[in-house]
Amino acid sequence: MWKLFFTFLIFASAIVLVFIIFQIALLGDFYRTNKINRTNQLIYDVSDAIENQDIQDFTQNESLLLKNLEKISIDEEAAIYLYAKPYSSSIVGATNDTLIYKTISGGTFSKLDSNLIDEIWEKAKLTTYDKFYAIISVNPVPTFNQIQILDVNSSVRNLTRDLSSQNDSIMCCSFVRLSDGDEYLLVLDNKIIPVESAVATLKLQLTYIAFIVVVFTIVVAILISRYISKPLSVMNETAKLMAKGNYDVVFEGKGYQEVNELNQTLNNTIAELRKTETLRRELMANVSHDLRTPLTMIKGYAEMMQDIPGENNPENLQIIIDEVNRLNVLVNDMLDLSKISSKTIELHPQLYSITDNLIEIVDRYQKFQENNEFQFILNYDQNINVIADESKIDQVIYNFINNAINYSGNSKKIEINQIVDGSYVTISVRDYGVGIKKEDLVCIWDRYYRIDKGHKRSIQGSGLGLSIVKGILEYHNFEYGVDSKVGEGSTFWFKIPLKE
Repeated sequence: MWKLFFTFLIFASAIVLVFIIFQIALLGDFYRTNKINRTNQLIYDVSDAIENQDIQDFTQNESLLLKNLEKISIDEEAAIYLYAKPYSSSIVGATNDTLIYKTISGGTFSKLDSNLIDEIWEKAKLTTYDKFYAIISVNPVPTFNQIQILDVNSSVRNLTRDLSSQNDSIMCCSFVRLSDGDEYLLVLDNKIIPVESAVATLKLQLTYIAFIVVVFTIVVAILISRYISKPLSVMNETAKLMAKGNYDVVFEGKGYQEVNELNQTLNNTIAELRKTETLRRELMANVSHDLRTPLTMIKGYAEMMQDIPGENNPENLQIIIDEVNRLNVLVNDMLDLSKISSKTIELHPQLYSITDNLIEIVDRYQKFQENNEFQFILNYDQNINVIADESKIDQVIYNFINNAINYSGNSKKIEINQIVDGSYVTISVRDYGVGIKKEDLVCIWDRYYRIDKGHKRSIQGSGLGLSIVKGILEYHNFEYGVDSKVGEGSTFWFKIPLKE
């Protein structure tokens, strides 16, 4: 919250500082630079307007030329003067006064007289400048040494520096020729408005603005920081409860879209954690039951054989061996699942006949399950070789068949199919039992998940088979799935690419 607060405060202070720099410190430079750029454009525009005009037009108040010059003078707040070469008489009745024309807004231009015009004229002619700036000292008695001629095409930075001595105006000049063929001096006196008073006013304004902005920023920063940080604080407290194992909490912080999306993500996470916790408890209960039952039987039969000499017979020993085998299957499945979870499982792919393995596996089940009246049907049309980890793929097939046996119901019929489709061979195991609900199909591969919570497992399985199958097939990058309909049975399948 405080980081956001100070961020907004620094941002507002930076804005105020930018205003101070540009509106006060650099205002004079900006204004003079803009004035120079505009004066440069004006001297070209006015020169083009006067060039080759009749000298008599400057004596006719109603001429279009004078109207245009007056308009430029008023719009640009600049005085326009036209001087003849000193002591020339281009106009009938002219005197030694060199001023031919001035705009009405020009007023009395006391800085220039015939001698000064002559000095500017002669000094400008010593250069190659057609258009130039004339810097004239404001002392009462100007001398030649107090006149400086600058090229109008000089860099703006240099002109700004050199013209800084002209505090009240920027005087730009140009030589023009009229229709009589004589050369005249055009003077454009562009007034400079003093910016000191404007700067003082801006300083006062910016003082109030800075105070208002800082106060406003503090208020806004506090409100926004609270608006953003409050839902995060609520989420943090909820997350602390979740970290303590309370998975019944709900993230309800409200705010920006990202906060709402984070809430939704955390709520989904909590739902998954609740489901995982439930499945973990079920696993512990199931594993404990599966361990307790064979251990109890082993202990009971061993004590009976110890206490009753007549009970020490092969039948009781076989029961103990069967229970040990059952424990061994459960422990091995748990170890396999642990390796898959920790991604330490090792694959040893090799070329082998999966058809031969299917024949052997089905033959074993037929012999083992013949007393239970199970019917195993193997369908294939050719012998297929694949590249895979033989023992792991056999484990997948065993798990699919065991799952079919456990959920075959009264049907007792199980089909194992090998189907070649293009560049793949599909191995499927189908039962005609209870089937799986549509909403459970996406969950059956999850660790610890069981469809029928009250179902009693067969002696052949540990209940972790499908999770192991999922890990093995995903390690091989084989496609797999299940098709099922309630009351009609299920078909578990996977595809193996054929060897080219």
